[in-house]
Amino acid sequence: MKEITKELVKNFIPERKVDTHKGDFGRVLVIAGSRTMTGACILACEAALRSGAGLVYALVPDEIMAQVQVAVPEVVIKERKLGVPDYSEYDSVIIGPGLAVTDEAKALVGDALERAECPMVLDADALNIISYNHWQDRINDRCLRGLGTVITPHMGEAARLLKDDKDFDFEGSGREEILNELYYVTGATVVLKGRRTLVRPMFGGSLDPVYVNTTGNPGMATAGSGDVLAGIIGAFLGQGIKNAVVSGVYIHGLAGDIMAEEVGEYSLISRDILKGIPKAFNNILEE
Repeated sequence: MKEITKELVKNFIPERKVDTHKGDFGRVLVIAGSRTMTGACILACEAALRSGAGLVYALVPDEIMAQVQVAVPEVVIKERKLGVPDYSEYDSVIIGPGLAVTDEAKALVGDALERAECPMVLDADALNIISYNHWQDRINDRCLRGLGTVITPHMGEAARLLKDDKDFDFEGSGREEILNELYYVTGATVVLKGRRTLVRPMFGGSLDPVYVNTTGNPGMATAGSGDVLAGIIGAFLGQGIKNAVVSGVYIHGLAGDIMAEEVGEYSLISRDILKGIPKAFNNILEE
């Protein structure tokens, strides 16, 4: 395994040119949120903005549009009732945080897997929908078409994704074996969340080593933490940052570590991790 360190990530985060505009830093579409899980969408959207995305769009149900707009006024709101999006307008897609498992959500995930030609982060309920409908091969099809695809399961979601793999003993296997099996089943870049998060990326047809993160703490085991991570990774993909997933995992953990120093691990919540993102960038980019 290769450790994800500050020195490594610093090489991947580019300095910004003076003569730029918001269109240079990616248009990120976040397909997220439902009546009872508005916060997941809000966290993912703000995380994407805090991670440098030039423009963030949220495709949400009309019943939560106002809540998302007030919470994150920088986000451009898209109504789900108007139909599926034109993915050609976006540089990356994040789908799943707080989406719920409904017929509408199933249609959205299926359409995104089929039509989106840009890099995609599949998180939370998108992974549950894929598991329940046995769509792991659809992820593989995307990857075979050369489309960057990232899955971000925790251990429970990993178990559901691998439940149809008759040759795989989930209970008796270690995390690296689970990580590798998820890669073989889906073909995607895999982020297996947890203590010392593992990443197995695929770039340019050649397999990179397994990466193990060196940031993060137990306080980050809190509702919404994964939504923040999805937002960071999606923003990096939209900006075309090299090793976007490895960098996103590290900065997410570092933001949590910085804020745990301020509020303590017991009191850490996901909004604290959001506040830590700018501090994490400053820590990495300092001379």
